[in-house]
Amino acid sequence: MDCKEFQRLIPEFLEDELDVRQLEVFLGHIDKCKSCKEELTIQFLVEVGTKRLEDGTNFNLKDELDNMMKDAWQRLHTRKKLLKTVFFLQALVIIECVAAIVLGIVL
Repeated sequence: MDCKEFQRLIPEFLEDELDVRQLEVFLGHIDKCKSCKEELTIQFLVEVGTKRLEDGTNFNLKDELDNMMKDAWQRLHTRKKLLKTVFFLQALVIIECVAAIVLGIVL
C-alpha cells in the first residue's frame, strides 16, 4: 500500500469500515510509515477532538488513538479467526454433501 492509498482509507478506518484485507494492509503500513501515522493522528484529532469539544468532554489524544489501534488489531485477529471458521464449516458441509451423494448412489 502506498501513502496516497493509505491516506484515502483513513476515514474508513476511523469509521471501522475496512474489510479484513484492507485493515491488515492498513495496520501493516502504519507500523512502517511515520508520515502516515502523523496523518492518521491529525485526522483522528480533527474527528474525535471535534466530537469531544461538542460534547464538552476531555480526552487524551495519544491514549485514545493507542486504544483505537489496539482495538483495530484485535478486530483484525477476530475477523481472521471468523473467516477461518467459516471456511472450515463450508468445507465440512461440502464433504457431508459429497458423502451423502456417494452413499446415496451406493445404497
